[in-house]
Amino acid sequence: MEYDFDVLRDIIQMDQKTLKHYLELHLQDKGYTPISKKGFLYAEGSIPVLLVAHLDTVHKQTADIICFSSDMRYVMSPQGIGGDDRCGVYMIMQIITRLPCHVLFCEDEEIGGHGAKAFTKSAIRPSVNYIVEMDRRGSNDAVFYRCNNPDFVDFVLNFRFTENHGTFSDISVIAPHLKTAAVNISAGYFNEHSRHEYIDMLAVENNIKRISEMISVETEHFDYIREQERDKQISMFGDCGWVPMEQQSSKLALKRKLLMLIPDSAHIVAGNYRIFPNSKYLIDKDGKIYVHVKELNAAAETEHVFSCDSNGNRVNFITSLARQMPVISLDDVIYECMF
Repeated sequence: MEYDFDVLRDIIQMDQKTLKHYLELHLQDKGYTPISKKGFLYAEGSIPVLLVAHLDTVHKQTADIICFSSDMRYVMSPQGIGGDDRCGVYMIMQIITRLPCHVLFCEDEEIGGHGAKAFTKSAIRPSVNYIVEMDRRGSNDAVFYRCNNPDFVDFVLNFRFTENHGTFSDISVIAPHLKTAAVNISAGYFNEHSRHEYIDMLAVENNIKRISEMISVETEHFDYIREQERDKQISMFGDCGWVPMEQQSSKLALKRKLLMLIPDSAHIVAGNYRIFPNSKYLIDKDGKIYVHVKELNAAAETEHVFSCDSNGNRVNFITSLARQMPVISLDDVIYECMF
């Protein structure tokens, strides 16, 4: 494969602070006049599209050891490669070499979107037609969170992406603030938030091409249209409670899975944080975490979290302790974390 190995290696091996300074100089070299503030780095472009990625990873140290497959397609590190979201940073750097979009790099997304919040508190309000963040696992996803503009969804999916659902990303804060539609596109990393994370550079390169193709199409402004509010907010931290969509509980449980209750001695890990939740959590045979929705007698999917026992080992799934339960998606309940 042909991609900029040196740039990829450099951004993977930098800590957040160093990477921010590196990107500021890079933007200057590309003819931008970047604005560096606490929490974010912004640069105004000439194409009315805002590209977003975050600078932090969940890993406590950067990857000194980087491993490549023999064909250079797959990249990983025994220390955690940090593709979430160094892939997004790399993609933006490649795209703006030909398409000078507006650019926003946010700090501390993994611990609550602090950089995105700092941006919304600044006086910067770029005039753009839509927002694209590259901070999603996989190779083909388009996630709109609570932005429900059907024209924008159709526009994005026309570039061969598939709509999926997620919990939170920087655009969850930025899009409503700018009153502009936004999408989160797959950035080619897999098994994120673990040392088994890896990058598929073929997926990265393919999505650079597709996003560039999308940006090259002239559009009008796409408004941020907020998805219809539901009755109540929920939180995986247990401070708000879980509730169903209004009057639709009979439609939610569309599939069943074999799930085991996580032991009381275990805890949930989200990024660098250990959470001892009030809610009852469950786990499937693949290690995916679910939270029990009492009102529906069902389990709701979560993202970017896993469970550890008191020794720091992942919780083992024991089939004899599991039972079949209805499972609903994150899109069927509201997730509000630390807002």
